[in-house]
Amino acid sequence: MGRVDTQGALLDHATRLVRTKGYAAFSYADLAEAVGIRKASVHHHFATKEQLGVALVAGYTERFRARLSDIDRQATGPVDALERYAALFRDGLSDGEACLCGVIAAEIAAVPPAVAAGVAEFFDVNRTWLTALVEAGRRSGALRPRRTSEEHAAALLAALEGAVLIARAHGDVAAFDHVADAMIAALVP
Repeated sequence: MGRVDTQGALLDHATRLVRTKGYAAFSYADLAEAVGIRKASVHHHFATKEQLGVALVAGYTERFRARLSDIDRQATGPVDALERYAALFRDGLSDGEACLCGVIAAEIAAVPPAVAAGVAEFFDVNRTWLTALVEAGRRSGALRPRRTSEEHAAALLAALEGAVLIARAHGDVAAFDHVADAMIAALVP
């Protein structure tokens, strides 16, 4: 396996481990075993877990941005966009995976500052995108927010992240669906 292939495999496996177990709950030994390399080889690609964490969060945020752009291009309107957005959080639940940045945020006191800064950026990207969506929906009349667009964006993001945690705790994706549906319905006239 080449350097780029190994690094990609490490990032893929680390992403899966964080999304299922948490940032603090996996080690370089876990990654080495999953990829089939020596632990020292993991350190060759990512000298510290902090460097790995920064790369994980940056990659996840960029992939999420790309999915938000897809929603912008493909959604038939603000309600459809909100439903597609909620699906981004729902997608991994059947595999026991949560939002990578949501998982890390739950452990924020134990993560390095650079990783925490990346997680904050992820949430900022989402809040900014949601704020613009809610505001566009308000202007078009497709949505009727009762608070500011910024407040609804923050509430929707917090509700979806929380719904992921509750659904995982109960082992029931329907728990997520109920929250997502209620949050979207609250915005529809």
